[in-house]
Formats: sequence, C-alpha cells, structure tokens
Amino acid sequence: MGARARRVDDRIRELCAEAVAAKSSHKVKSTLAELQLALHQYTQRLRIRAAAVLTGCADLPPERRKASRDRRQRATS
Repeated sequence: MGARARRVDDRIRELCAEAVAAKSSHKVKSTLAELQLALHQYTQRLRIRAAAVLTGCADLPPERRKASRDRRQRATS
C-alpha cells in the first residue's frame, strides 16, 4: 500500500480496492487483515460518537468532513 490514507474511511476504500485487485492469496489475506483492523477502528469511533450524541455529551470532536448535502448545496450555489 502507498502512503496511508489520512482518514479511516478512505483507507477502507483503498484496502477494498487492493483486496479485489490482489493476485495472490497471501496478498488477499494480508489486505483483508488490514481491512478488518480499519473496520474495527471505524466502528469504535462510530460507537464513541453515537454514545456521545445519545448522552448529550458536548465534548464531541468536530467532524472533519462536511455532510454530503452541504457539498451539494455549495455546488449549486
């Protein structure tokens, strides 16, 4: 894998593409192992955010990405 993607969801997409393109079973296995770790990390972050929202915690870190509807609104403006 080249430079690591900065965001976990970008890394997940990259690992999925690598797994599909892999030529050997060894490469598939190692890529799927990395993918499993990335999915675990993503799930943990999502659980923390959900718990914080549901409990009304104000200590949420800001989202790094805008919602897709925000991007669409900017594109049409």
